[in-house]
Amino acid sequence: MKKNVLVVEDSILMQRVISDIINASVEFTVCGCARDVVEGWAKFNKLKPDIVTLDFELPHENGLVLLKKIMDERPIPVLMVSAHTKEGAELTIRALNMGAIDFFTKPSGPISIDLYNYRSELLEKLKLVSGSQVQKSKDPHKKARSESSFRELYVGIAASTGGVRALNYIIPSFPAKCGLRMIIVQHMPKFFTASLALHLNERSSMVVKEAQDRDPILEGEVLIAQGGFHATIDPTGERIVLTDDPPLHGVKPSADVLFTSMAEVYGERAIGIVLTGMGHDGARGIIEIKNHHGTVIVQDPNDAIISGMPQSAINTNRVDHILPLQQIPDKIFDFVKTTKI
Repeated sequence: MKKNVLVVEDSILMQRVISDIINASVEFTVCGCARDVVEGWAKFNKLKPDIVTLDFELPHENGLVLLKKIMDERPIPVLMVSAHTKEGAELTIRALNMGAIDFFTKPSGPISIDLYNYRSELLEKLKLVSGSQVQKSKDPHKKARSESSFRELYVGIAASTGGVRALNYIIPSFPAKCGLRMIIVQHMPKFFTASLALHLNERSSMVVKEAQDRDPILEGEVLIAQGGFHATIDPTGERIVLTDDPPLHGVKPSADVLFTSMAEVYGERAIGIVLTGMGHDGARGIIEIKNHHGTVIVQDPNDAIISGMPQSAINTNRVDHILPLQQIPDKIFDFVKTTKI
């Protein structure tokens, strides 16, 4: 049976384009369209869709208002649709943290007639979203930490679909002075990784920023690999190096590239963490981390919005700890601290 999709989009023309693509598929059918939050909310309650595609740019109130209503009342998979702009990226990050599963960028701005040329990408996003676990938001908790000295360890985190929400739990859980040096690969384009860094920095005690080439890797800072570049570690271990090599597994940045570089430079001081996401990125890299005597933590697939990346990592049989998201911050801190005597 086809899954019902509610299309919320202010442009009648774009409603038609999106509906044509969805209705031509074997998996989905459009059960209704809406132009604004009020109409969208009414049709959401009347039609009981399985999935919602939701534009930000709606009359009177933006799409985040409707997203909150959906997540509060009857959480279902939501695919955000946005323009590929700085403002669109900022709204997308907010939406992903509120509970939207993923996003699709219109190729040519708000009115993208050429969307027909991207039908396969849109349908792939819908398939991914429809198979995800919609989860309630988890608030980060900062525990009181005893006075400690810290081991010089380096933490790399891999995340894809669902990663924004997971990172919004993990990163703000740490105090500013906790000895951590962290590098994150989140599968996103450039505008979006910059917005993610700003979003996390506002909520975290640690300094969070999008990595620039040759940025120092400092205690108490989190670097987010820049969209469109791979992130590696220079031979001294002191700086991050961005490279323009071809995508790996169809993604750029790739966690396998980062993890392999971390393993070679940091050896047993490297910790690799694989969170929610689709595909296999990170699995090859954690093998390298283990080959160099580092440590690997993986989010429990049953706890992940998308289980692909965690399960691929587990399938390597080289994982030290499989944990639900809420236990990962404490486990990280356990590794970096050594209590003073």
